Amino acid sequence: AAEEDFTLNGHKFRAGAFIIPNADRAKLEPTLKELGLSAWAVAAAPQVKTHDLDVPRIGYVHSWSNTQNEGWVRAALDNFGVPYTYFGDIKLREGNLRAKYDVIVFPHVGGTAQSMVNGLPKIGPDPTPYKKSELTPNLGVLDQADDIRGGMGFEGLMNLYQFVKDGGLLIVEGATSTIFPEYKLVNGVTVESPQGLFMRGSIVRGLVADAKSPIMYGYDGSQIPVYFSQDPVLAVGMAGGGGRGGAGGGAQIPGVGMTVAPNAASTQRLSPWEPGAPGAAGQAPAAEAGAGRGAATGGSGQGGRGGFGGAGMAAGGADAPRVILRFPSNPDEMLLSGVLVGGQALANRAQVVDAPLGSGHVVMFAIRPYWRWQTQGTYFLGFNAIMNWNDLGAGR
Repeated sequence: AAEEDFTLNGHKFRAGAFIIPNADRAKLEPTLKELGLSAWAVAAAPQVKTHDLDVPRIGYVHSWSNTQNEGWVRAALDNFGVPYTYFGDIKLREGNLRAKYDVIVFPHVGGTAQSMVNGLPKIGPDPTPYKKSELTPNLGVLDQADDIRGGMGFEGLMNLYQFVKDGGLLIVEGATSTIFPEYKLVNGVTVESPQGLFMRGSIVRGLVADAKSPIMYGYDGSQIPVYFSQDPVLAVGMAGGGGRGGAGGGAQIPGVGMTVAPNAASTQRLSPWEPGAPGAAGQAPAAEAGAGRGAATGGSGQGGRGGFGGAGMAAGGADAPRVILRFPSNPDEMLLSGVLVGGQALANRAQVVDAPLGSGHVVMFAIRPYWRWQTQGTYFLGFNAIMNWNDLGAGR
């Protein structure tokens, strides 16, 4: 993978472009056609910094507490042919993870960090099985267990921690992004629970804080639309402003909530999206059909990287968390579609964080990049992380 944009024989290539040395066009042609890729043959490799793309062994963790949300992530991987080994959180207790996997994906579950680690409570002496039997012939198709209670437990959490330290990549999204920060397993990332914030599933503006990260390979411009729903609110390299707590999002705001009345008038302040305006991410794929809904880039330095130090990194050097996407500093420039109250609590907060840990990385998505098959414009944030799993430090 090229780590910088480059031009060769009149063609412009983006960072992340594949460079295949000693290639045989005849052998590549069927795959290029099948995948709809464009390729150019050249006499010599371009003079650009590169790193190897090593195909990872992927482990995919589901919680027995809730499989509704992780199913949408699994659907995206299945549809695009990404192979993985699917297993329940209780198997994390077995350890030896790094010998089996290079990447572990642990999608949104819901609840607090503690509840996600503890899993279903062990109530009573009898186990709770989920498996095929004469009474339950349709269970256990994708996974089964003699007792689905207890979650990964602290032992499994420490196994995940060791997996990352030994060079693995852990990808978490939504609520699971709070586990490592709340258990103090990564530095420089704080989970906040603002009491005045209300945002239930909206399309918002994401500002590119670190365009050099492999996670951003292929994306144009300085911003993209993303899907965010209430929490987690992640502060990186700044003083926390919303109080501490889990992923609950604070108390209900009086007078604020969802309206189901037909054609209800909206008093929400939508920030317009103008793809053709200077600095806009006009070439970036939209996060959801219809998400454009209007216009603006805002124009008040939105493409800047204030609040996180140089190139989107928190203070602290090469091992500091790396902010890849963030919320705007101006609440009036956040909302593209949906509802938002108390947006000041999200000002400059991180949407995507790459936290180095030992020899590995934890990539935390506060946004939901694989939400219900609609946010296809952000699928490649996760795919890029997977493809560059052991080279995420590129471009720092």
